Amino acid sequence: MRAVLSSAGFTGLILAGFTLFAVQTADAARFQISDAVEFNKIINTNAVLTTNVTLNSWIEGPVWIPNGGYLVFSDRDNNKLKRLDPPGTLSDFLSPPPQTKFNGNILDMQEQLVSCQCGSNGLKVVLTTNGVSVPLATSYYGLKFYSPNDLAVKSDGSVWFTDPGYDSGLPLPPPVPTGFQPGLYVYRFYETNGNATILQVITNLAKPNGICFSPDETKLYVADNGAYANSGTIKVYNVTSSNTLTGGSTFCTVSSGIADGFRCDVDGRIWSSAGDGVEIFAPDGHLIGKILLTRTANLCFGGPQYKTLYMVGQPYVSSFPVLVAGAVSIKKLTARSDGNQMNVSWFAPSTGFMLQASDSLGDTTAWSDVADLPLVTNGLNQVSLDPTNAAKFLRLRLN
Repeated sequence: MRAVLSSAGFTGLILAGFTLFAVQTADAARFQISDAVEFNKIINTNAVLTTNVTLNSWIEGPVWIPNGGYLVFSDRDNNKLKRLDPPGTLSDFLSPPPQTKFNGNILDMQEQLVSCQCGSNGLKVVLTTNGVSVPLATSYYGLKFYSPNDLAVKSDGSVWFTDPGYDSGLPLPPPVPTGFQPGLYVYRFYETNGNATILQVITNLAKPNGICFSPDETKLYVADNGAYANSGTIKVYNVTSSNTLTGGSTFCTVSSGIADGFRCDVDGRIWSSAGDGVEIFAPDGHLIGKILLTRTANLCFGGPQYKTLYMVGQPYVSSFPVLVAGAVSIKKLTARSDGNQMNVSWFAPSTGFMLQASDSLGDTTAWSDVADLPLVTNGLNQVSLDPTNAAKFLRLRLN
């Protein structure tokens, strides 16, 4: 048996605390198309852009929460995490201690929220569950970080994050402040061991910012924003099976502003924030086109089938339906045989995914749901299948 993977209006004002926001009507989107053939594969130019909320704050780190169907993002100026229930219901998700700002957010393999904290009470990576943030990574060899910014999670459970130093209130190296890292680096650690497993994996970038993996996790993309203005370069590294990196060439450069945050779709395209909205790059690095907005700070895929692009920046949270799913819609299977049964597992809870089987890859209608429901053991969904001499193909499919 073999295993494979497949992915598949009203307007109003509401006063909440000190934050003023408005739900706005949908409107036509504007585009700049550089590669029409590729652009038409991923965007319907007749689709409408929705401004979900207008928030008088700098907004960062959107992440879709599939178990509940809502968006969480960082309200940096007000030191909060906010929750958006589409299309426009906004509430507080978390109000951390004073002077603690959140920046990048992502879900780990168990769909738990992992976040970068900055501000004078932050400077660490935390796991937030049930309204409580627990530190995961606080230092490397006893030295503090400057201001963790953005994260990527690999299917082996490793967490990779950048530390460009923004919002720290600290003098950045050189010279090196007492008790802090000698430079602005990219790090990797494992949640279960935290500080004990932290490694510096990239140490030669000026200000590493946005970060994400390719869908097959063989490439790591990292933005180097240098002097901040007009330096939106995204570097690409090869990722070995042992999580070491090689390469580091320039993959692309956004034409406006910086590549603050970006994500991959299932086919390996990069969707990057930019000063003029969102710039989309093919897997070979050439520009496909742009969704023209005001300055965008960060973005993520969410919604049904992960085919809604959520974009944040000052002062908007916007959403736009696209024709391709985000890479987050891919989940990896592990299949092992003990001679009597085939044991298939993947990380729990894996909200919205169904295990399917087929005798053929050539017939797209041949996939059927596996009747046996998974048992959750040690954080894994596990299904045992009867052995067969025929070829079998397995995939996780979004419902």
